Amino acid sequence: MEPRFWLQKWESRQTGFHQETVNEALKSCWSAVEVPAGGTVLAPLCGKSLDMRWLAEQGHAVVGVELSPVACRAFFKAIGRPPRVSGAGAFRTWNAEGYRILEGDFLNATPADIGAVSAFYDRAALVAMPPAMQTAYAGRLLSLLPSGATGLLICFEYPPDSMQGPPFSISESRLRELLGANARLRRLSSTRVRTRGTALEGRGLETLMETAYRVQVTG
Repeated sequence: MEPRFWLQKWESRQTGFHQETVNEALKSCWSAVEVPAGGTVLAPLCGKSLDMRWLAEQGHAVVGVELSPVACRAFFKAIGRPPRVSGAGAFRTWNAEGYRILEGDFLNATPADIGAVSAFYDRAALVAMPPAMQTAYAGRLLSLLPSGATGLLICFEYPPDSMQGPPFSISESRLRELLGANARLRRLSSTRVRTRGTALEGRGLETLMETAYRVQVTG
């Protein structure tokens, strides 16, 4: 989706994709990712996710990348930490102890912008990308991570003809295609998500699986 699509979602508060609680797959699968103690975690398209606070509580520094200033502001308000905001290059930076969020387009991020990271966490970034943009996203993500870095990548799977994304359905075979030979992939969990009575049901979706993968960068 074009950046304006997501900016408008935040500005109009159409943020049904935001979870009010910490993601269960994150809590149950994170130990299998084997991130070094104190390692910094990259969170692409982070929104105002409370998953970042959970990661910080595990002893990690968090570097998020988020397009919307509305989301950046809301995150720091939610955790009760007034950020220091500064502008540099293609990104405006929001800083508070243990957290740094770069406000701007993730597809423009460079290793110099991100800094040194040990791992990544993607809950709703790749699935927000239409198929035509998924290759660019996956390539950018891998370019920001050192060889040996690990991460947790959460996807959705559903019959593609049952709903127009986002979120988009991404199978394990599609994920392997996107990551190519530059990463090892291992499925950690697969959980059926209830759609009855939700906006997803209203969009025609009856069946939804949330899948979690451990990814390790090899190249």
